Amino acid sequence: MISIRYDCDKDALLVLVAPSGPACHTGSYSCFSEEGVKRQSEEQDRFAILNELEQVIAKRQAEMPEGAYTTYLFEKGVDKILKKVGEEASEVIIAAKNRDQEELKWETADLLYHLLVLLREQQLPLDDVLKVLKKRHQGE
Repeated sequence: MISIRYDCDKDALLVLVAPSGPACHTGSYSCFSEEGVKRQSEEQDRFAILNELEQVIAKRQAEMPEGAYTTYLFEKGVDKILKKVGEEASEVIIAAKNRDQEELKWETADLLYHLLVLLREQQLPLDDVLKVLKKRHQGE
C-alpha cells in the first residue's frame, strides 16, 4: 500500500496501491484504464506512454506469456536485465557522440524500456523515481 486518504466530508477513502499484477476483473492492469476512464487529452499527459508501458511490463511479469521478450528478461533475471540496461546506455552514448538523432531516439526508447523492466524487477514504481525528480526540482 502506498497511501490512504479521505475526502473533505470524510465519507470516502482513496487507497493508492502498487499492484503486483492485473487488478481488474477483466484482466487489465487497472480498472481505470483507457476503457474505463478516458484521458482528457494526449497533450495534457505527454508521458502517458510510460504509464502504459509500465502497465504492460507489470502484466507480462504477472502472466509471463510465452515468447514475449519481457518474459524472457524476467526469466533470465536481474543480471540479464542489468546487462541490457548497460548495453542500451552505451548505445545512447554512441548515438549522441555521433550526433545521430534518429539513432539516439531509438536507443533512448530502448533504454527507457529496459529501465522500466529493471524498476519492475526491483519492485520500485516509476512514481517513486518521479517523486525524487520533483523533490530535486523543488530544491528539497
